[in-house]
Amino acid sequence: MLDAADLAFFAIHGWLVVRDLVPAATLDALTAALDALVPEASYAAGFEGRVVEIAGISRGSPAIAAAPRGARLGAIAAGLLGAERVQLLQDTALIKPPASGPVAWHQDYSYLGYLDRPAVVTARLALTPCTVANGCLRAIDGSHRWGLQGADLSFRRDRVEDGLPLELRARGTESTIELDAGDVSIHHCLTFHASDVNRSSRARKTLAFRLMDGSCRLVAERLPSASLAPHFPVDAAGHLTGATFPVVHEGQP
Repeated sequence: MLDAADLAFFAIHGWLVVRDLVPAATLDALTAALDALVPEASYAAGFEGRVVEIAGISRGSPAIAAAPRGARLGAIAAGLLGAERVQLLQDTALIKPPASGPVAWHQDYSYLGYLDRPAVVTARLALTPCTVANGCLRAIDGSHRWGLQGADLSFRRDRVEDGLPLELRARGTESTIELDAGDVSIHHCLTFHASDVNRSSRARKTLAFRLMDGSCRLVAERLPSASLAPHFPVDAAGHLTGATFPVVHEGQP
């Protein structure tokens, strides 16, 4: 699925696009499943101009639950992470209705810090085109090498990288990631990313799959609340286990 050039690009930039990964028939089935769970009529009534973000969307749809395997996302993640086993950490529907957004710059590991290390990628499957007009993803090239910048999900203005303030350096290394339906973008959990307002007349629909190196361990003390521990079952070695965190790839990365 990936060649040496893909791996090198991801290592440098912290993100990658895989074109035409999912065929039209599968996209139609996934879109129908999503629309059945979150009808378009509910956007204005229930979300009031906000981005619609529903974690664990696969619990309501066998088709969405099968997507990480069917699209070979696990194998792609294994190659990018250098992992022999890849597990699904979380799946989320991300819908940006007209006039909704923006989403501020952030790093996914800011809220995944209960894992012992940042060995997670987010794969975003475009069910509809993702364009500048409808608020596609923007990423800061190489920011996955900056480390975690704090729990405020934004730039630390006092941070300096390579002699430049972080925010100033970021403005010169930003990429806009446009996708056609069926494309997948993948970014590292430390890569800063954001999106703008949807200025088009149609909703932007994506499915996001957060995929982790199966050798990661849970650090229970880092959970936002001790009451969440029952939702993160682990084996004797501290690895996440159970139906919530299924293995989506096992073998050579």
